[in-house]
Amino acid sequence: MKRFVFISLLMCLPLMLWAQGQLTAYYANVDIEEYVKGQLIVDTNDPINRMVDHNKSQYRLEGDESGDEVYYSLFDKSQVTVKTYQMSPLPVELVRNGAAFQSREGFEVRIFPANANGHGFYAFDDDFKPYLDAEQTAAHQQFYVLSGTLQSPYDPEGFFFEEPLEVEAGNIKLYIYGNELGYTSDNPDNVRYRPYKMGLLEERWTTPEGYEYGVSAYDAAGNLLVDAMRVLDIPTTLSIAYIESEDALYVDGTLYYRQK
Repeated sequence: MKRFVFISLLMCLPLMLWAQGQLTAYYANVDIEEYVKGQLIVDTNDPINRMVDHNKSQYRLEGDESGDEVYYSLFDKSQVTVKTYQMSPLPVELVRNGAAFQSREGFEVRIFPANANGHGFYAFDDDFKPYLDAEQTAAHQQFYVLSGTLQSPYDPEGFFFEEPLEVEAGNIKLYIYGNELGYTSDNPDNVRYRPYKMGLLEERWTTPEGYEYGVSAYDAAGNLLVDAMRVLDIPTTLSIAYIESEDALYVDGTLYYRQK
């Protein structure tokens, strides 16, 4: 009886819960529900949605939008391709003078060194009036940036994303432990339980209102051209990792291979 209970509990946990530093991605291998063939359904970097074993023949996609009511969908395992990657540190040395990563479809993302070039990083007060964030401005005098047009199943031209990056212990910081996020849960029964290392990049800074969409805020030398403003809306988040075995960035299910 105890053995049956133990196995049942394992089937209810995310498939990757115990594999620290490992990324598991689930792709549709046929057109199913709102997903097209080849599209990422979910991966284990997602802080809100997760895939679990439902039974021998089905996966159960669980999630919630508000932190309260859980919704789910069932997928036949024959309709899902599962890929597992080992998330590796991304050394600054690898991208020190700038590095380009390109997907098989030709979409490109770059990581390059940047500087504030006399511009400031602005936050907003309770009345939504901008003020110079002296601490963040000082922290972003010299920094790195991820910038590019990313592949999207919803837009054949992709979508533009650009964000300053932190450096930690000689590596570009791509990872965070799930329990450090303010919207995950410490309760093992909660759909947002994430007690493991995740690759997650959250958009925190944007260009001022009126700046042209899809145009980089940096020139070719990495000089910031405009002030940076704190994101007030729901931020765009990326599932991200460096996969050393592929020498590639994983971004939302797509591999972008480093160009040499």
